[in-house]
Amino acid sequence: MQFDGDALTIGLDMSMEEIREFEQFVRPRLEYLETIEAEEGALLHSSALLALLVSLKRTRSALKIPFLERGLMASETYGTVHWMYHD
Repeated sequence: MQFDGDALTIGLDMSMEEIREFEQFVRPRLEYLETIEAEEGALLHSSALLALLVSLKRTRSALKIPFLERGLMASETYGTVHWMYHD
């Protein structure tokens, strides 16, 4: 995780413990964040992280989460994975 001013870059391969720590870190700082980016080439390992990102976006609609808003991820193992997200 890299915090740079108003942008946060995260890995998508977090364990459940890391997701809990990420949530504890980000919730108090949510009003100061403009963007949460995924590391380049990162693969989602847990639907819990996806659910947390959706929750953060719904809590603060101005927050930009390009990974979430794209609605897809390419994986060598699973091919292209799609999800539906709307504000």
